Order: sequence, then structure tokens, then C-alpha cells
Amino acid sequence: MPRYSRQRDFQLGDYWLSKRSGSPAWHRTWFDPETRQTRRASLGTTDIDEAKQRLTDWFILEQTKPQQEAADILLAEVFPRFYEQHGKTLVSASDVNRSLRDWLTFHGDATVAEATTQEAQRNFRDWLSTERGLSPASVRRVLLVGKSALNWAWKRGEIVQVPYIALVTPPTPEPKGRPLEIEEVVRLFRASRERHVTVLMAFMLGTAARTGAILDLKLSQIDVEKRLIFLNPPGRRQTNKYRPTVRLPSQLVAYVEKRKESGKDEPLITYHGAAVKSVKTNWRKLVVEAGLEGNVQTYSFRHTMARWMRMQGVPAWEVAAQLGHKAPDYSTTEIYAPFDPAYLSNAVCAIDKCLTHVSDSLLEASLADYLSEDRAGST
Repeated sequence: MPRYSRQRDFQLGDYWLSKRSGSPAWHRTWFDPETRQTRRASLGTTDIDEAKQRLTDWFILEQTKPQQEAADILLAEVFPRFYEQHGKTLVSASDVNRSLRDWLTFHGDATVAEATTQEAQRNFRDWLSTERGLSPASVRRVLLVGKSALNWAWKRGEIVQVPYIALVTPPTPEPKGRPLEIEEVVRLFRASRERHVTVLMAFMLGTAARTGAILDLKLSQIDVEKRLIFLNPPGRRQTNKYRPTVRLPSQLVAYVEKRKESGKDEPLITYHGAAVKSVKTNWRKLVVEAGLEGNVQTYSFRHTMARWMRMQGVPAWEVAAQLGHKAPDYSTTEIYAPFDPAYLSNAVCAIDKCLTHVSDSLLEASLADYLSEDRAGST
């Protein structure tokens, strides 16, 4: 109660500042008599003085600008303002912009009320599916962006209420690749005739990372001395597909050391000296040559290692950290955690054990030996 009363020291009319439990951001807060609940809307700042100013600005706007009925305000007024003031700051800004264009292309000069009738929504969904050729999941994303824009307008007092937007439930996606048995992994290595594919497989096994993260990886992102791989390159903003910092398995140390001898900051995966963007064609051929059946993708290595780590008793939180399933908070503890010798120690131990099984089956002392110049195909 003391914390709440302190936050109510700054109040304008029926609105006051507060924080949600576990959130550092300040919120505009008010009591909704219809639902008999306290409502909140983020002010987008953790600074109390900035929060006071934003609440004041909003309150003045609220008092001087009457809310418009959905029948009066144009979609073409709400959406551009949403993008300029909020949408373009998001990681997914390009997708948001594309989705808003779809809304405006189809609805033209329609008002919010006209664009959100059941018939208009049904016609819009059909247009997205047939004319735009979007999948159910993509249609849902477009609808969600529009819904978010209208919700944003309501929070700012631009419209009286948020119209109901019927969303599409996408079908359950097929797995990106089934897990492999160790014997199947060995068959893929033996069948590989392209060095860049072989190296990709070795590092996907050694990191459990997504294919794109390994294809983007440069030698400068690997610290041999500290045995760390920084999967997120400098300058890349983290997304939902979080790229963690993981341990460099001992089985791959010698290979990285040899590659770094040139002093060049080149991609880890190269073909004739150039970066590789995709291995889809090579991969399809490799799966056939290895005689594997079922849904076998490069992503299968990620599933394989996730299952292997759990089978080896690696704690669930450590498996999640290795896979990058949960982005850590950027606290001092999290920033320095990778430099702790115990960081992901169980995960890397399990991974090294798997790599040893593979190299033993290939009759090699280590995967680094298998990746040597005269064994794994040409670059």
C-alpha cells in the first residue's frame, strides 16, 4: 500500500502513475467503472520525470481532443500515425509497414467502422488469402497488426472503443525436421561431398544453433581462448529467434584455430571463398545419398541436440539457454555469465560426448580431424 500511495502523488483527474509488478516502465492508470477494474497503458519510459510529462501531454490531449466514433475516423488517419509514432520503432517494423499497407490497399478510404464490419473483415481475409497468396499464419499476422494499431489509437483516446477483429487460427505447423539417431548423423557425414555442408553440420551439432545463425557466423565471433561462440553478430538486434553466446566444444577447437591462422575475418561457412546463404539444394541431395527417410532438414540437428542434452540429464533451463529459447535480461549478471567457467558446463559436456560418438564412428580422433583439408570435400 505505501508504494501505491506514493505513486498516486502524481495524479491528473482520474489518471495516475503506477508500475506493473515486475515491470520497470511507468503506466497511465485509471479505474474503469464498467468493468470495475484498474486499467493501465504503458507510457514507454522508466524515468519518473519523463512519465509525468507524458501523462501530462496525454491528459491535455484527452481534454482538448474529443474522441471520434469509429464511423467518423478514417483508417487512413489512424494507421499512418500508428506507424510513425510506434510501429517504425519495432524490430518487425518492415513487416508492420507491409501489413498496414495491405489494410489500406484493400479498404482505401473506409472508416474504421466500415473496415471492421463482419462482411468487410471476411472479404479482407479472403483477399489476403487469394489475391495476396498469404498463408493462414501470415493472414493472422496482418490482422494482428491492424488490431494493434486500433488498440493503440484507443489507448491514446483517438477512438471510443476497439472494434472486434476476428483472427484466423493457423493450422499446427509441421515440425521443421525430425530428430536423428547418432547412426543417421554419421551417415550424413559419410555421404557429404561438400566441405561447406560438412562444416555446417559439425557446428550445428556443436552449438544446437539455428541454420541461419551458423551461416551468418564469422570467425571473429569465436573466442578460442575463452572457448566461446558469440552467435549474435555485432550490430544485429536480437529478435524472438534469440542468438545466445554458447561454449565452443573441445572437438572443434583445433579446426577453428587452423581457420584463424590466416588472420582473415571471414565467414565460418564458405564456398570457394564466398559466404553461403543457403544449402537447400545440397541438403536435398545429401539426404537422398545418405538414404534417410522422413522429414530430415538441417533443423533436424537442432532437434537432435535438444533431445540428446535432455537424455544426458542436462537441466531444462540450461538446454533452453543453449538453444536461445529465452532471451536473458541484460543485467550485469547475465552479461558476464558466459565468462564464468561453469556457464553451460553441463550442456557443452553433453555436446562434446555426442561429437565424440560421431567422430569415433567416423574413425577419427575428433571432428576437427574429419574437417581437415583432405577429408571433407573441397571448398
